[in-house]
Amino acid sequence: PSYGGHLPEAARRQIERLGVEVRTGAMVTGVDAEGISLGDERIEARTVLWAAGVAGSPLGRSLGAPLDRAGRVLVGPDLTIPGHPEVFVVGDLAHVEQAGGKLVPGVAPAAMQGGTYAARAILKRIDGKPVAPFAYWDKGSLATIGRKAGVAEIGRLRFSGFPAWLAWLFIHIFFLVGFRNRILVMIQWAWSYLSYDRGARLITARADGPIARGLSSAVLPPAPAVEVG
Repeated sequence: PSYGGHLPEAARRQIERLGVEVRTGAMVTGVDAEGISLGDERIEARTVLWAAGVAGSPLGRSLGAPLDRAGRVLVGPDLTIPGHPEVFVVGDLAHVEQAGGKLVPGVAPAAMQGGTYAARAILKRIDGKPVAPFAYWDKGSLATIGRKAGVAEIGRLRFSGFPAWLAWLFIHIFFLVGFRNRILVMIQWAWSYLSYDRGARLITARADGPIARGLSSAVLPPAPAVEVG
Protein backbone atom coordinates (compact mmCIF):
# COMPACT_ATOMS: atom_id res chain seq x y z
CA PRO A 1 0.00 0.00 0.00
CA SER A 2 2.95 2.38 0.29
CA TYR A 3 3.27 2.38 -3.51
CA GLY A 4 0.75 4.18 -5.69
CA GLY A 5 -0.91 3.64 -9.04
CA HIS A 6 -0.56 0.26 -10.69
CA LEU A 7 2.50 -0.81 -8.69
CA PRO A 8 0.73 -2.90 -6.00
CA GLU A 9 -0.99 -5.00 -8.65
CA ALA A 10 2.23 -5.23 -10.66
CA ALA A 11 4.02 -6.49 -7.56
CA ARG A 12 1.30 -9.09 -7.01
CA ARG A 13 1.63 -10.42 -10.56
CA GLN A 14 5.41 -10.67 -10.29
CA ILE A 15 5.18 -12.51 -6.96
CA GLU A 16 2.60 -14.93 -8.37
CA ARG A 17 4.91 -15.70 -11.31
CA LEU A 18 7.39 -16.97 -8.71
CA GLY A 19 4.82 -19.56 -7.63
CA VAL A 20 3.54 -17.68 -4.57
CA GLU A 21 -0.15 -17.57 -3.68
CA VAL A 22 -0.91 -14.04 -2.46
CA ARG A 23 -3.68 -13.41 0.05
CA THR A 24 -4.70 -9.97 1.28
CA GLY A 25 -7.13 -9.10 4.04
CA ALA A 26 -6.38 -12.42 5.79
CA MET A 27 -5.77 -12.23 9.54
CA VAL A 28 -3.35 -14.78 10.99
CA THR A 29 -4.89 -15.94 14.28
CA GLY A 30 -2.40 -18.64 15.26
CA VAL A 31 1.05 -20.02 14.44
CA ASP A 32 2.40 -23.34 15.74
CA ALA A 33 4.88 -26.05 14.80
CA GLU A 34 2.51 -27.59 12.24
CA GLY A 35 1.22 -24.53 10.39
CA ILE A 36 -0.91 -21.42 10.74
CA SER A 37 -4.56 -20.59 11.34
CA LEU A 38 -6.52 -17.96 9.43
CA GLY A 39 -9.66 -17.86 11.54
CA ASP A 40 -11.47 -21.12 10.80
CA GLU A 41 -9.09 -21.99 7.95
CA ARG A 42 -5.99 -24.09 8.55
CA ILE A 43 -2.81 -24.14 6.42
CA GLU A 44 -0.46 -27.01 7.25
CA ALA A 45 3.22 -26.12 6.88
CA ARG A 46 6.37 -27.33 8.58
CA THR A 47 8.20 -24.08 7.76
CA VAL A 48 6.59 -20.71 8.53
CA LEU A 49 8.35 -17.45 7.66
CA TRP A 50 6.96 -14.40 9.48
CA ALA A 51 7.69 -11.04 7.82
CA ALA A 52 4.93 -8.83 9.18
CA GLY A 53 7.04 -5.86 10.16
CA VAL A 54 9.01 -4.83 13.20
CA ALA A 55 8.37 -2.87 16.39
CA GLY A 56 10.27 0.13 17.66
CA SER A 57 13.32 -0.32 19.86
CA PRO A 58 12.60 -0.83 23.60
CA LEU A 59 14.65 2.33 24.13
CA GLY A 60 11.62 4.34 23.05
CA ARG A 61 9.53 3.07 26.00
CA SER A 62 12.27 4.07 28.44
CA LEU A 63 11.99 7.74 27.43
CA GLY A 64 8.58 8.22 29.02
CA ALA A 65 7.31 9.82 25.80
CA PRO A 66 4.04 9.02 23.97
CA LEU A 67 4.34 6.11 21.51
CA ASP A 68 2.35 4.87 18.54
CA ARG A 69 1.12 1.29 18.07
CA ALA A 70 4.49 0.19 16.67
CA GLY A 71 6.41 1.59 19.65
CA ARG A 72 7.76 4.62 17.79
CA VAL A 73 8.16 7.90 19.67
CA LEU A 74 5.70 10.66 18.78
CA VAL A 75 8.03 13.60 18.15
CA GLY A 76 7.34 17.22 17.39
CA PRO A 77 7.98 19.04 14.10
CA ASP A 78 11.61 19.55 15.17
CA LEU A 79 12.10 15.81 15.93
CA THR A 80 12.26 16.42 19.70
CA ILE A 81 10.26 14.80 22.48
CA PRO A 82 7.37 16.98 23.74
CA GLY A 83 8.59 18.87 26.79
CA HIS A 84 12.23 17.91 26.20
CA PRO A 85 13.73 20.06 23.42
CA GLU A 86 17.16 18.67 24.27
CA VAL A 87 16.20 15.12 23.18
CA PHE A 88 16.05 14.34 19.44
CA VAL A 89 14.67 11.09 18.04
CA VAL A 90 15.44 10.26 14.41
CA GLY A 91 15.26 7.23 12.16
CA ASP A 92 12.78 4.36 12.40
CA LEU A 93 12.24 5.00 16.13
CA ALA A 94 10.57 8.35 15.38
CA HIS A 95 6.92 8.77 14.41
CA VAL A 96 7.12 11.80 12.11
CA GLU A 97 4.15 13.08 10.12
CA GLN A 98 4.53 15.01 6.89
CA ALA A 99 2.10 17.52 5.44
CA GLY A 100 -1.22 15.77 4.92
CA GLY A 101 -0.65 13.31 7.75
CA LYS A 102 1.53 10.89 5.78
CA LEU A 103 4.21 9.24 7.89
CA VAL A 104 7.89 9.58 7.10
CA PRO A 105 9.01 6.01 6.22
CA GLY A 106 11.47 4.18 8.44
CA VAL A 107 14.16 3.88 5.78
CA ALA A 108 17.83 4.82 5.67
CA PRO A 109 17.42 8.05 3.62
CA ALA A 110 14.88 9.36 6.14
CA ALA A 111 17.22 8.53 9.04
CA MET A 112 20.14 10.25 7.31
CA GLN A 113 18.09 13.38 6.65
CA GLY A 114 16.83 13.34 10.23
CA GLY A 115 20.36 13.07 11.61
CA THR A 116 21.56 15.94 9.46
CA TYR A 117 18.58 18.05 10.51
CA ALA A 118 19.16 17.36 14.23
CA ALA A 119 22.86 18.32 13.98
CA ARG A 120 22.04 21.57 12.19
CA ALA A 121 19.25 22.34 14.66
CA ILE A 122 21.67 22.01 17.58
CA LEU A 123 24.15 24.36 15.92
CA LYS A 124 21.40 26.91 15.20
CA ARG A 125 20.26 26.84 18.81
CA ILE A 126 23.82 27.46 19.97
CA ASP A 127 23.95 30.50 17.69
CA GLY A 128 20.51 31.65 18.83
CA LYS A 129 18.92 31.17 15.42
CA PRO A 130 15.37 29.88 14.80
CA VAL A 131 14.89 26.25 13.78
CA ALA A 132 12.47 25.40 10.98
CA PRO A 133 10.38 22.19 11.16
CA PHE A 134 11.85 19.01 9.69
CA ALA A 135 10.88 18.43 6.04
CA TYR A 136 11.52 15.02 4.52
CA TRP A 137 12.63 14.94 0.90
CA ASP A 138 11.27 11.73 -0.57
CA LYS A 139 13.69 10.68 -3.30
CA GLY A 140 11.56 7.69 -4.24
CA SER A 141 11.02 4.06 -3.29
CA LEU A 142 12.45 0.90 -4.82
CA ALA A 143 11.80 -2.76 -4.05
CA THR A 144 13.09 -5.95 -5.65
CA ILE A 145 10.88 -9.02 -5.90
CA GLY A 146 13.09 -11.50 -7.71
CA ARG A 147 15.35 -11.91 -10.70
CA LYS A 148 14.55 -9.06 -13.09
CA ALA A 149 11.45 -8.15 -11.07
CA GLY A 150 10.72 -5.12 -8.91
CA VAL A 151 8.72 -1.93 -8.48
CA ALA A 152 9.90 1.68 -8.44
CA GLU A 153 8.29 5.00 -7.61
CA ILE A 154 10.45 8.09 -8.16
CA GLY A 155 8.42 11.26 -7.98
CA ARG A 156 5.58 10.88 -10.46
CA LEU A 157 7.45 8.18 -12.37
CA ARG A 158 6.23 4.64 -11.65
CA PHE A 159 7.54 1.52 -13.36
CA SER A 160 7.99 -2.18 -12.64
CA GLY A 161 9.65 -5.35 -13.89
CA PHE A 162 13.19 -5.44 -15.28
CA PRO A 163 13.69 -1.63 -15.43
CA ALA A 164 12.78 -1.29 -11.73
CA TRP A 165 15.08 -4.17 -10.80
CA LEU A 166 17.93 -2.64 -12.80
CA ALA A 167 17.37 0.78 -11.22
CA TRP A 168 17.50 -0.80 -7.74
CA LEU A 169 20.87 -2.41 -8.54
CA PHE A 170 22.55 0.71 -9.89
CA ILE A 171 21.19 3.08 -7.25
CA HIS A 172 22.31 0.85 -4.38
CA ILE A 173 25.77 0.47 -5.87
CA PHE A 174 26.00 4.22 -6.49
CA PHE A 175 25.36 5.03 -2.82
CA LEU A 176 28.02 2.64 -1.53
CA VAL A 177 31.03 4.38 -0.01
CA GLY A 178 34.28 3.85 -1.89
CA PHE A 179 35.13 2.64 -5.37
CA ARG A 180 36.51 -0.65 -4.05
CA ASN A 181 33.25 -1.49 -2.26
CA ARG A 182 31.28 -0.83 -5.41
CA ILE A 183 33.49 -3.13 -7.48
CA LEU A 184 33.35 -5.93 -4.89
CA VAL A 185 29.57 -5.74 -4.61
CA MET A 186 29.17 -5.73 -8.39
CA ILE A 187 31.35 -8.85 -8.67
CA GLN A 188 29.47 -10.64 -5.88
CA TRP A 189 26.07 -9.76 -7.33
CA ALA A 190 27.17 -10.79 -10.84
CA TRP A 191 28.37 -14.16 -9.53
CA SER A 192 25.13 -14.73 -7.62
CA TYR A 193 23.10 -13.82 -10.71
CA LEU A 194 25.03 -16.08 -13.09
CA SER A 195 25.40 -19.02 -10.70
CA TYR A 196 21.87 -18.87 -9.27
CA ASP A 197 23.45 -18.87 -5.81
CA ARG A 198 20.67 -19.18 -3.21
CA GLY A 199 22.80 -19.30 -0.08
CA ALA A 200 21.65 -17.27 2.91
CA ARG A 201 23.34 -16.02 6.06
CA LEU A 202 21.05 -16.82 8.97
CA ILE A 203 21.20 -16.78 12.76
CA THR A 204 20.21 -20.29 13.77
CA ALA A 205 19.09 -21.80 17.07
CA ARG A 206 18.61 -25.29 18.44
CA ALA A 207 15.38 -26.34 20.09
CA ASP A 208 17.35 -27.58 23.10
CA GLY A 209 19.99 -24.85 23.28
CA PRO A 210 20.74 -21.13 23.02
CA ILE A 211 21.14 -19.20 19.82
CA ALA A 212 24.29 -20.27 18.03
CA ARG A 213 27.18 -17.86 18.39
CA GLY A 214 27.83 -15.91 15.21
CA LEU A 215 26.35 -16.49 11.80
CA SER A 216 26.18 -19.70 9.84
CA SER A 217 25.10 -20.65 6.36
CA ALA A 218 21.80 -22.45 6.22
CA VAL A 219 19.48 -23.88 3.60
CA LEU A 220 15.77 -24.21 4.25
CA PRO A 221 14.53 -27.81 4.21
CA PRO A 222 12.53 -28.96 1.17
CA ALA A 223 9.18 -28.60 2.91
CA PRO A 224 6.05 -26.52 2.23
CA ALA A 225 6.52 -22.95 3.39
CA VAL A 226 4.06 -20.21 4.18
CA GLU A 227 5.09 -16.56 4.29
CA VAL A 228 2.82 -14.09 6.02
CA GLY A 229 3.32 -10.36 5.98
